[in-house]
Amino acid sequence: MRSLIAAALILGASTPAFALKPGTHADITQAACTAAGLPKDLCTRIATEDYDTDEREWDDLSAHAQIADNQTACAAADLAATRVWQLGSDLRAQLAAYQHTIGYDQAGAIASSIGRALHTVQDDCAHHGMPNPQHAWFSLADYCDGTATNPDVQPSAISCAQTETAAVMRTVASAIQSAGVAQHLGAFACPPAPDNGDHGTQQTAVCQGRFLPGPIDACDFLGEADGWDGIDRTWNNAVVVPAVRAAFAAGLAGQAAPSDLCHGDETVLSNATSRPAVDVSGGTPSCVKAHVLCLGKADGDSENPFADDPTPPADAGCHAAHGEPGLLLIALVALRRGRRPRVREREPRT
Repeated sequence: MRSLIAAALILGASTPAFALKPGTHADITQAACTAAGLPKDLCTRIATEDYDTDEREWDDLSAHAQIADNQTACAAADLAATRVWQLGSDLRAQLAAYQHTIGYDQAGAIASSIGRALHTVQDDCAHHGMPNPQHAWFSLADYCDGTATNPDVQPSAISCAQTETAAVMRTVASAIQSAGVAQHLGAFACPPAPDNGDHGTQQTAVCQGRFLPGPIDACDFLGEADGWDGIDRTWNNAVVVPAVRAAFAAGLAGQAAPSDLCHGDETVLSNATSRPAVDVSGGTPSCVKAHVLCLGKADGDSENPFADDPTPPADAGCHAAHGEPGLLLIALVALRRGRRPRVREREPRT
């Protein structure tokens, strides 16, 4: 999946409380930003930009530290590192320009560079490059079978995200303080509606306007589970985590872009202890409640599945009359293979 949190949101009723949901992305960022001594409103805006990265960059797997189809782990890790390096470079230029041009748009751009970089850093802690088909398989298995194999629900993902976010935020805070613009950024980070930046006519103050991917995206993702062969393809985060952190710091310091992480040797990112192979011969995980859920989302009949802490109805899974369980896989595969146009549902979280 494109996001560290998407599957955990869909699985809200059956997964542990450790899932890195959109609100958790934001909470980790807000806490680290505050601890670094930056103004409250600036921290709120950065956290909101982190939260909104899923909706805005759903299709960019480098934003979520994942391996795309027909891509090597080394190539994908290089893209993730290059992305955060570029965002660090952008932040450096934005801070220099902000000393001469102060305003809402400029403060928002600075917050966006930080939030988008942090989202990738946090997603890497959970995904380890995991491709969509593998991620989708675990997400469906957790939802249907009550397991906890989804990478987004692992306690280690939360711990890593907290540690890495704190490290990146300390670097950011130092740069902002050195530029002498912290207080100005705090004053201009949260414009009130209707001066709402790139959220257009949405009448929600930008720092409270948190938006989610649409339901078709969720079902399109879940449909990719049928393409997994049971082999773990995650990368070695003992290598990638420090490389991503260093790449952002290098961009912010005005240093050169990161070089090829593997230098032609794919074994550099091989996991010392990979997940054991999964027997997929029995077919993709499936259940009636997933069938009902996904068809409902695709038709826009229910609440957005990406919302924080969803509360499923007490009789979830009791509507077998709506269709046979086998229709789940048919519907999901049809959604994925049909490649329907992306439809974003911009829903503010209150």
